[in-house]
Amino acid sequence: MAVENQASPIPSVDTIDTVVRLKGGGAYYGLIVASPLPGDEISQQRLLNKIDAYIQDFYSDASLSISGRPTMENSRIHVRIHPESDPVVFELLARCRNWVEGNHIQFIIDTDLSRDTMERA
Repeated sequence: MAVENQASPIPSVDTIDTVVRLKGGGAYYGLIVASPLPGDEISQQRLLNKIDAYIQDFYSDASLSISGRPTMENSRIHVRIHPESDPVVFELLARCRNWVEGNHIQFIIDTDLSRDTMERA
């Protein structure tokens, strides 16, 4: 279990921020970074740890029994990140795409944090 840090834009790397379970199998997970994420090594590692926790959760016994095996059609990690985050963080997210999609999970990144435009699943 990773150490929580309430001062970080990613306070808990072991918590799934939002989950929508789909009828018929699959799930959409939301990862929200609502304040600017700096590009320091600790912040980058917290982001990687959080993404890894999401992937691991998709393949956990509990999720597999509820949602089934992830496929690109029914599984998604949607990262909503503050637009003023360090450019290094956006480069890191871009490099994560193959890792996430290699686990049969869509990977979506955007910077729109307004409530009225949140995607409805």
